[in-house]
Amino acid sequence: MILFGAGAGLGQQKTAPNEAAPSNTASYTIDDLGPFVVIADDVVPSLNRDGTVAYWTKVNGAVRATVWRGGKTTTIEDVAGYPNTIAHAINSRGEIAGWMNTSRNLVDSTSTTHGFIQHGGEIQNIPGLGGRDNRVLGLNDKGAAVGTASLAGGGRHAFLLTGTEAADLGTLPTGKSSAAYAINNKGVIVGEADKDSKANHAVSWVKGKIKDIGTLPGGHGSSARAINDRGQIVGFSDTDDGVRAFLYANGAMQDLGTLGSDPSEASGINNNGDVVGASNVTAHKRHAFLWRDGRMVDLNDLLPKGSPWIILNAFSINDRGQIVCTARSKTEPLHLLLLTPQQLTPQPGYAK
Repeated sequence: MILFGAGAGLGQQKTAPNEAAPSNTASYTIDDLGPFVVIADDVVPSLNRDGTVAYWTKVNGAVRATVWRGGKTTTIEDVAGYPNTIAHAINSRGEIAGWMNTSRNLVDSTSTTHGFIQHGGEIQNIPGLGGRDNRVLGLNDKGAAVGTASLAGGGRHAFLLTGTEAADLGTLPTGKSSAAYAINNKGVIVGEADKDSKANHAVSWVKGKIKDIGTLPGGHGSSARAINDRGQIVGFSDTDDGVRAFLYANGAMQDLGTLGSDPSEASGINNNGDVVGASNVTAHKRHAFLWRDGRMVDLNDLLPKGSPWIILNAFSINDRGQIVCTARSKTEPLHLLLLTPQQLTPQPGYAK
């Protein structure tokens, strides 16, 4: 999988950075969900339509899947044999999905990693594709889950889980590996797959058929990380100028630019087409962004006056405009925050 370090500067932007905020932006109120532990670039918190956040917290030296709702934090019950659990996705029914690990050390190569879905108080252990490990990375409102799993003969493939059976989503014709990161409510899946074992390309699956959606001009690698119910896809791709966040819609991939310097990566999109992610501001400074109506804005410019937080990365945005993100302050280490627009208006189709 292509992973771009959160602090790396992979080239300078040749055009001027975005200077003005979108005309319809609103400032935010902030809920502090507490200290946050970074696992990997492709392991991110999730947010559902009513503002419930699925993530993870440290508990007695281990990492435990956690849900925050309306100011109340709940960790899932201990799973026998799995001291670490990571909540990676949450849907409108409150089901959470992610993965769990048999070692207290998340980077223990001898441990086993299994995906899970929590339905109510029950944990469903995901069967995988015949190999030792699997992870659930995405979940839609109908309970369909996607992720990546090892095969009995080696290698890793994307999978789709409906019910209790995991279906192998395969790879590109000349590739050997794939991963699925998200699935929308129409069943369209997005992720990445290698091409000629040289570089990963952003891909989609529709009714089980894989499609290479390519890269930005001049690029060799890309990855799709989120999709909305309109079929709009976001992620990142390299270019001649560095790594850029993209929006793919109607068969075309659009460069969303940066906040001043490469790289930029998009992580989330809602049904209104609002995109969130992170971009370098300078070679050594990185901030979260909101892209709306054709313009990228630094989320820090939308915080209440006097806020102590510096927003570093944004992972997910719902149709109400709420955003889950990470931030630091002068007195606090990395925390997870939920930003809520001060004038919160339910979107069409929203039901509490």
